[in-house]
Amino acid sequence: MKLIFVVWCKMAEWRISVINKRYIKTAGAIISAAVLLVSAGCGSRNNVPGGSVQAESIAGNDKGSTSVSTADVTLTRDSEYPDYYEQEVRKTIQTLDDTITGDSVSYIFITDTHLDSNEASTTAAYRMYNAVVDVANNSDVDFVCVGGDIYDGRHAEENGKANAMQIIRNVAEILSTCNKPVFFLHGNHDDNSFSAQVDGNLLYSADYIINKEEWYSVTMAYFPQYATEYEHGYFYYDLPGKNVRVVCLNMSDSDDTVVNGEQNEMGMYFYGYKDKQIDWLLDKAFAREDCRYLIMSHDAFDYPEGYNVSSNRDTLHDILTAAYTHQNYNNGRFAKDFSLWNSNIVLYNCGHLHMERVYMAPDMGGLPLINTDKGKVAEHGVWGTFGSNGYWCQKPRTAGTITEALFDIVVSKPDELDFVRFGAGDDWQVKY
Repeated sequence: MKLIFVVWCKMAEWRISVINKRYIKTAGAIISAAVLLVSAGCGSRNNVPGGSVQAESIAGNDKGSTSVSTADVTLTRDSEYPDYYEQEVRKTIQTLDDTITGDSVSYIFITDTHLDSNEASTTAAYRMYNAVVDVANNSDVDFVCVGGDIYDGRHAEENGKANAMQIIRNVAEILSTCNKPVFFLHGNHDDNSFSAQVDGNLLYSADYIINKEEWYSVTMAYFPQYATEYEHGYFYYDLPGKNVRVVCLNMSDSDDTVVNGEQNEMGMYFYGYKDKQIDWLLDKAFAREDCRYLIMSHDAFDYPEGYNVSSNRDTLHDILTAAYTHQNYNNGRFAKDFSLWNSNIVLYNCGHLHMERVYMAPDMGGLPLINTDKGKVAEHGVWGTFGSNGYWCQKPRTAGTITEALFDIVVSKPDELDFVRFGAGDDWQVKY
């Protein structure tokens, strides 16, 4: 059986191809797009708004059919998850062995676990983080990235900040057993400022909000060797032997100066990038002119809430566009000439929306934007206008089965992106 999905975009020609995959999941919102679908013997397919196409029941690609050898696989965290996780871990390791190549860059991206939001999510999140270690330690993935919103950040009880920090610390301690670089991204929930939704008296309370030093102490302090030029939750790391720099941004770059017991800003209300972070990006992170860049952030560019002019979100968007298309950038406040830049941006990966999509953004010259679905055990539809923009949500998510889990291993190759799914959903591929 073969299914091929091809999309031509008016602004930048690109191609999405899925071969022998059970599901097609691709970007929508394509300007003046034409779709060519060629299939043989596949099941029903449904056109959804925005040009996204889903095909089902392609024979020979049931995730359960993978046969995995136990040779050279040493699981050290399997006591922390059930047998059906172990089966998925072994299948994932085998798939990665078949998918990762010498010229690829690969990483695990797990995001939005919101592990204290309900009992099912707590159980699943700790199982997933332990599974991440075993997958990473038994494969050739280059790094692990925690995409933010580890927990809900609503600890308004006595010692709420300490309790919140312990949750984050628990995750860091699990991942400290990983033999690959580990990166933590700061999400908007991660400073515990949502505690004010439980008790309004805690709004901006420094006694409850995790500041930048405290955040570091429970995250990258466990992995300082991987946090080059670390500032307020943003840093970069050069992968040895790969000519690749991973840039980790902080979309919750709020001012944590305390006046009369209150912080100036907090994650619940400030989404964005301070001028200092933009200067750091241009002057330090983008200082190499001979490598490939992977950009990691919790932020999704088209999320409508929490941003204002001072957030520099549009600034970041335009900088990445200029870097990807090798053009001069100058907005009167920030400037860098990328026209003679010998480096290339490969992709931008985020979470935040609790939905997923891969989109070669026409307004960014075709830069691949990856949104990864939530790790949290919850089901909801595609909300707002996002369905027309090609987003989808993975269903079912059933506690006590492997579908409670969800994280991706992204394998970037010169002309394609391979997505190996752990848990709910299936593996898929984007060619461009």
